[in-house]
Amino acid sequence: MTTQRDRLRLRRITVSAWIGVAAMSLACHRNPAGQGPHSASSSGSGVAGGGASSGADLGPGYPGELIPTQEMGPDFLARQKLEGTFGEREFAFEAVLQLRDGTLTVLGLTPFGTKAFVLTQTGTEVAFELLIDRELPFPPEYMLQDIHRAWLWQARLPWGAGPPSDEAPTTEVAGERISEQWTANGLVRRSFERLDGAPAGVIRVDYVGGHQSGQPAKQVVLDNGWFGYRLEIETIDWRML
Repeated sequence: MTTQRDRLRLRRITVSAWIGVAAMSLACHRNPAGQGPHSASSSGSGVAGGGASSGADLGPGYPGELIPTQEMGPDFLARQKLEGTFGEREFAFEAVLQLRDGTLTVLGLTPFGTKAFVLTQTGTEVAFELLIDRELPFPPEYMLQDIHRAWLWQARLPWGAGPPSDEAPTTEVAGERISEQWTANGLVRRSFERLDGAPAGVIRVDYVGGHQSGQPAKQVVLDNGWFGYRLEIETIDWRML
């Protein structure tokens, strides 16, 4: 039976704010919630409304459209270590990403290396399974937004995986202005700005040392000016499948 608490967990939120609070919930042993699979579907029409219901005021939610998995490109498997800040909070955790046979899977790990959750996307349909007995205060499906922006957004760009014809190309997709900066080492920055200014600010993804198709940057820094958080992502292993 779906409870009121389950329904509240389906409110839309920003991706890495959820990550930060979820990681802290593991460390601080918050009140337990019922286990079991939870699922939600996204039409790809963007995220509207809904802020956090437990502690952090995250404003209007995370705009954007999910990229259908059929458009994401070659299959891969990656293991990553993430550290970040959200306001005065700090958090760290590990995750495994896999794109295979039309399904994107995100496996979150607790600080002890055990499974915390499994998040999958097939097409634009999203499903989530919680594997811990701690309440996760935000819906997990929109953590996919940051994954898409950092690693998969080339599927939406007219120049694809690049390099484009000039060093600082700009285009508009789904109500956002996307810009990239390239050097001889590959992509060094990708940025996103809402055309309507809501939310204000810029999301910047910096690829330390350069990023190329098949040769991802080992260190990526995502600075989200829309919601005031920062992620440092170290790719421990990345392989094509």
